[in-house]
Amino acid sequence: MRRLSLIAAVAALSGCRTEPERSDRRSVDEGYLLGSADAVKQLYWAKQALEAPGESRPEGRIEYYTWEDSGTTRDGRRLAPETVAVPVFVPAPAPSGGGGP
Repeated sequence: MRRLSLIAAVAALSGCRTEPERSDRRSVDEGYLLGSADAVKQLYWAKQALEAPGESRPEGRIEYYTWEDSGTTRDGRRLAPETVAVPVFVPAPAPSGGGGP
């Protein structure tokens, strides 16, 4: 009887042995991928909303700041020169009410 209970205890303990590190790592990786995909979607839709025609668009304009990149890195490597353009939304100035608080 004692031998049977010992065998049962060993079987129960070996069956419960899992590798939580692997499953935890997998769930963390999946969560990271889902979060980064969500951030990309949010950025896409924010840009679409900003550029969409309509009445809900905020007052202001989009300016493009451009500069020519020389193609030389800090450590002296030579890369192909390129022109970089960054769109920047410049809000319209708030109307002055004329009166102070």
